[in-house]
Amino acid sequence: METSRKTSRIGHLVSHFSQRIEDASLAQGARLPSIRAAAKEFDVSTFTVVQAYDRLVALGYVEARKGDGFFVAQTSPAKVEQRKSAPLEDVYWLLDAAFHPDAALQPGSGGLPGDWLDEDGLHLALRSLGRAAGAIAEYGEARGNQALLQWVQRYLAERGAEVNGEQIILTQGASQGLDLVIRALLQPGDCVLVDDPGYVNFLSHLRDHKIRIIGVPWTPQGPDVEVLAELLRQHRPKAFFTNPWLQNPTGASYSLAVAYRVLQLAEAHDCWIVEDDVFGQLAPQNQPPLAALDNMQRVIHVGSFSKTLAASLRVGFVAAEPAVAEALQHYKMSAAFYGSQVCEQLTLQMLNDGTQRKRCQRLRDRLLQAQVDARQRLQRMGWQCWAPLAPAPYLWISNASADLDPVRLTREGLRQNILLSPGCIFRPDLEATPWLRFNVAFGNDPEIWRFLAEGGAR
Repeated sequence: METSRKTSRIGHLVSHFSQRIEDASLAQGARLPSIRAAAKEFDVSTFTVVQAYDRLVALGYVEARKGDGFFVAQTSPAKVEQRKSAPLEDVYWLLDAAFHPDAALQPGSGGLPGDWLDEDGLHLALRSLGRAAGAIAEYGEARGNQALLQWVQRYLAERGAEVNGEQIILTQGASQGLDLVIRALLQPGDCVLVDDPGYVNFLSHLRDHKIRIIGVPWTPQGPDVEVLAELLRQHRPKAFFTNPWLQNPTGASYSLAVAYRVLQLAEAHDCWIVEDDVFGQLAPQNQPPLAALDNMQRVIHVGSFSKTLAASLRVGFVAAEPAVAEALQHYKMSAAFYGSQVCEQLTLQMLNDGTQRKRCQRLRDRLLQAQVDARQRLQRMGWQCWAPLAPAPYLWISNASADLDPVRLTREGLRQNILLSPGCIFRPDLEATPWLRFNVAFGNDPEIWRFLAEGGAR
């Protein structure tokens, strides 16, 4: 496949230069070959070289100097030594090629199977929308469908976050909401904190925006608040992007004590909290969002309907204090990000059909049962589950076998038409880790369990 060959060339360049930096063949401050010179030397396109150099920058091996080129970064030997464990060529092959394979079995997937969501409800909403009067072929409204905005306002109020309508912006999914927050709050070179491990697609997005990323290690009760306090003091980040509830990839959630401590630290260090709450409708009702605990002062709340209705309905929302909400709307309009009339009205139809609470409860119950079943099978095979039982799609799993390499296991899985997700791709600096993400909603095929039993025994 051409994409795989291109990815391999990029990975080869990343490995070549990172190894030369690690063994001091390229000293700190040394200039890398120009893009054209490297393209000629390695017989690749200039685009391939640019991609490889950008990845070296994201990993901290290289720094770009405008107008001068790319230079080996002034990185401490300890930090470089830490990175040696990360198999860079393997990692980038996985990032670029493994998320959309033709794998029949996908226990490493980030979403839910279509038959776990309300396909019948979506079909009914489509038919109802087709019969309804009104324009659906035009651009959406600036902030989004007014009736859907009102639904979001009521939903947030039920969870304890009181906002007015002007504080909410509808987006094309949570990913666009996070993108708008980046545009509104940050500039290239700014420092932010993120969950470690965290949402892989968003980590890549931050790198694309040239944001400096520092990971906050997690415990099964949320981020390590002692480490968080030190990172806030040392780096003065502008924001902490965090997924507090049913976190991707671990399935863990903040304890209430951790939630309050995170908010206290953010206040003390003048740091925004960006709450990625895409599974909020599945969280237990006694878990108020950070936005509610903070009274929407310092927390920017990002939500989505795709996880509980249908993945094809790319509709999400952002709620924030008024000045930030105004900036978000500005960036939404300046980037020509109009909402989809069709998707927003379909979402509203499904939310107002009288079954949303039951729909979420059924999904919550099904996920809990799938977690129980998967945990029992994994533990019988010697696998460890990191976080407590929760109605989350994800388990963060590892095997006590000393020679288990999640990247190697993932490569072998793809050869057998099984998609896994090794933990290194969820880490800000892509460090090696013995953990993997496992999606319990895809755990009903015996071939998956056969493979894990054999792989874990190696």
